Amino acid sequence: MMNNILVLIGFSSVMLVAGLDDMNCFSLQSEFCPNANISFWLYTKENQDGTKLSVFELNRLEFNHHKPLKVLIHGFNGHRDFSPNIQLRPLFLTQDYNLISLDYPKLAYEPCYTEAVHNAKYVARCTAQLLRVLLESGLVKIEDLHLIGLGLGAHVAGFIGQFLPEHKLEHITALDPAKPFYMVKDPALKLDPTDAKFVDVVHTDVTMLGLLDAVGHVDFYLNMGVSQPNCGPVNKMETHFCYHNRAADYYAESISSPYGFYGFYCPNFKSFAKGICVPDKNVELMGFHVDPKARGRYFLDTNNGPPYAKGENFSSISRQLKGRTFVNDDIIDKMIES
Repeated sequence: MMNNILVLIGFSSVMLVAGLDDMNCFSLQSEFCPNANISFWLYTKENQDGTKLSVFELNRLEFNHHKPLKVLIHGFNGHRDFSPNIQLRPLFLTQDYNLISLDYPKLAYEPCYTEAVHNAKYVARCTAQLLRVLLESGLVKIEDLHLIGLGLGAHVAGFIGQFLPEHKLEHITALDPAKPFYMVKDPALKLDPTDAKFVDVVHTDVTMLGLLDAVGHVDFYLNMGVSQPNCGPVNKMETHFCYHNRAADYYAESISSPYGFYGFYCPNFKSFAKGICVPDKNVELMGFHVDPKARGRYFLDTNNGPPYAKGENFSSISRQLKGRTFVNDDIIDKMIES
């Protein structure tokens, strides 16, 4: 029952996001890389404006291979200066990381969601080609490589891992991984824990744009993953975009938060909603400082504004679903009971 309900919700979200006008949409057919519609931009502490990379000229880069590399991957209707880049790039550059931002806006723009899903694997293939060159030339060590994707970009990160079987990725962070067309069982068609040695997931909009299912080694549900504070009326699509992108805001805050985003363990969403799970010593820290040994599903709430992190304070955690989402209360009841 739960899966049937969520499939309908996922289909509805496609309709709301994609609209009906697909006259200018296109799907890639050639697997050839590089592709003119996919570009990569390198940012360093010394070059914060970014340099466009060419897979054929990487040997000319002034690239400090002793620094860890973060790869930021935008989602649907995004670009290299959109979430999660705007939240994370400035913070990472102060900590002296190398950053690569993917840019593929023409392959994932509104209203062309179905084409964007198709194109995601092509984006991943070309990104894997670039990373393979960096890895095999010694410019990057596999243990220093960390992919961070938002929405559709979270699945792109997973596909990159699939295209690099000879180089098992160390770490993927998925920020509210996209739901529409990704509610499938086949792990080859979506992000899943086998795509990297460690996959951590942040859920912030599970009733509309993001997946409810756990797809990582550890999955964190902030405010149940249902609604986020001060985003607007629940019946507005813009509100759900805010919920969705808030995952990047939380992750950015986690980098230097003195409080930390701590969640407590619960085996599934139903048990949490019914109050079966209570806070105990089984807690994990969400975000940039997550323990790579963390496993399972964890629930936490946030403050209503920055700083959002509440530490290990679970005194006011909400389990209320009704009235917090566009979903009809009758459907909410069925979700909880199924």
